[in-house]
Amino acid sequence: MMRFQLLLAIRGSMPRLATATGIAVLTTCLACSGMARGADGTEFFENQVRPLLVARCYACHSGTKSGGGLSLESAAAWQRGGESGPAIVAGKPNESLLIDAINYRSLEMPPREAGGQLSPDEIAVLTRWVQIGAPDPRDAADKLGGMTREQAATWWAFQPLPPVAAAAASNSPPTASMIDQFLQTALDQHPWEAAPPADKRTLIRRATYDLTGLPPTPAEVDAFLADDSPDAFSRVVDRLLESPQYGAHWGRHWLDVVRYADTAGENTDRPLPHAWRYRNWVIESLNQDLPFDEFARLQIAGDILTADAAQDERAAGIIATGYLAIARRFGHDIDKDIHLMHEDVIDNLGKNFLGLTLGCARCHDHKYDPVSTADYYALYGIFDSSRFSFPGCEPKGQPRDLVPIIAASEAESLERDYQRRLAEYEQRAQRAAETTQRLRQLAADATHTLAKSPVGEGQSVSLEAAADGALDRIALRKGETLQLTVQPNANHGADTTRIELEIASLDETDRRWNVAELIPRFTEKGPAISINGATWCLLDVANGPTFLYEKKLNIEGQPSLSAWAIGDTPSSVVNSAKQPVSVWTTLPPESFFIHPGHQRDVAVAWICPADGDYQVRGVVTDAHPAGLDGVAFHLDHIASSEYGTGLCQLSEAITSDDGQSLQPPAIPVAYAV
Repeated sequence: MMRFQLLLAIRGSMPRLATATGIAVLTTCLACSGMARGADGTEFFENQVRPLLVARCYACHSGTKSGGGLSLESAAAWQRGGESGPAIVAGKPNESLLIDAINYRSLEMPPREAGGQLSPDEIAVLTRWVQIGAPDPRDAADKLGGMTREQAATWWAFQPLPPVAAAAASNSPPTASMIDQFLQTALDQHPWEAAPPADKRTLIRRATYDLTGLPPTPAEVDAFLADDSPDAFSRVVDRLLESPQYGAHWGRHWLDVVRYADTAGENTDRPLPHAWRYRNWVIESLNQDLPFDEFARLQIAGDILTADAAQDERAAGIIATGYLAIARRFGHDIDKDIHLMHEDVIDNLGKNFLGLTLGCARCHDHKYDPVSTADYYALYGIFDSSRFSFPGCEPKGQPRDLVPIIAASEAESLERDYQRRLAEYEQRAQRAAETTQRLRQLAADATHTLAKSPVGEGQSVSLEAAADGALDRIALRKGETLQLTVQPNANHGADTTRIELEIASLDETDRRWNVAELIPRFTEKGPAISINGATWCLLDVANGPTFLYEKKLNIEGQPSLSAWAIGDTPSSVVNSAKQPVSVWTTLPPESFFIHPGHQRDVAVAWICPADGDYQVRGVVTDAHPAGLDGVAFHLDHIASSEYGTGLCQLSEAITSDDGQSLQPPAIPVAYAV
């Protein structure tokens, strides 16, 4: 208030031509004078100088941005100065580099690209500040976390290891290695004596356990004991270092340090399907003697360092960053909980590569080490660009954000081909679904049951015995179907069921079709097999008809056993051997079986090749008496030529050009974690 009254008095005595600029300068001078009278100039610094430094100087002279080596963040920093020496000589503005620079007499600060020269008022503030002794209440020590910059620069743990020559040790034998000389030199400084040399048997055991984690073999021990050459032990060590077990043993130590696991952690702990690639990379790196500095850099930024390298090298660089990708997963929402994963990465990186607890600086400057919160979040900003393939407890885990280890151009080409094949598959699957729906309705309208019966445990029932009428002569038209369906017996489960079925033409050709003819051709071309003009079909008819489309070979390690199935059951199985095979039950030689699933009826269907009269003979046998389930069957005549034609169309829809059952195309790209 007093200053305002003084200003009015002055204005009253001034000529009216006094300008606003003049008044502003006078006001600034009065303010400077008043502030300077505060206790040691602190009030002046806080109200005038600090805001000016923050607004116009900190962008280039604070934190890690210390242009010319000069920081203005603390008293200690400007006292130390930059590349040109101390920036301020307290009490002497004419000798201070800072004042020269802001007046554009030497350097031009701030530069034009940073806003240009300070205004006359701002120059006056800084000049006055230096003139009154540059009072600065900020920390006298220029600290980084728990240390001053000077302490951090000289702290023993941050110094490079200097080369040290081995001193001559008094008691070292002439054959002692350099390591022995270092050890003996240390022993000489104390009243200690070295332990006696180990015998050769102990020596090879120690070396082998240390380098491979395994005991030496008796042959290796005997060979070493018999080798009296001076370099015998050196050659043992070289052999162990060259063995693949060396990388596996010491790689395991590294993987423990980097908290490797095949699963993601957190409650769901779901598998990381490609984590093994990183594990193998670590082992191979040790076995290939990859230098440690390169070993470290590739794990932190291998994808960037090898971005322009050849394919194999680029893939290895991406896989190396599996170190980052195996971070523990947290929470339910990857977008909200991602910061916890970054924290895990930074914490492990600090401990593992730097020997520092960087995680302490997450909430405050480190209490002991030279790590500030600004340092922590600068590092966080780097890792914040990382995406993780699986979050923690996300209800629906998706393998998203996996990184391809092939070149981007190749990945794009493969993706285009994959999308083309996927579209083709979806079109054929849609046609198959439409055909199945049509066949279901045709079967419902045109099915006449010729025979049906339960089959008891281990029992056999002939089709003739189960027939409502004679099976000696059945009039069929081309495309009509005879379909033998096996189903679970009432509320029981279902057993493996042997089918013996023969269909004979009653015309002059006397052609015959036997299900046994399927056995040698069973897996040649899909679950629809044409023989002698007719077509046999292996069907799931619970919601069908649907072909059994999964081909299985060498069932339970038996080369003679093959099957068409959907999952485990329903299925159709053959034993092509000329002798019985014992698996879940004993399967007779050269035999054909079908096995229903739970509420999944399974059928073998025969599509008539020509109009005429036909005879049917057959036996249905429960081939698994120990299963305690039994089965039931029914033989149907589906009197619709369109049904048989539709089955053939359905077979074509689900069978690829090479005769294999059509499957969704696999993504042809290898991924890192």
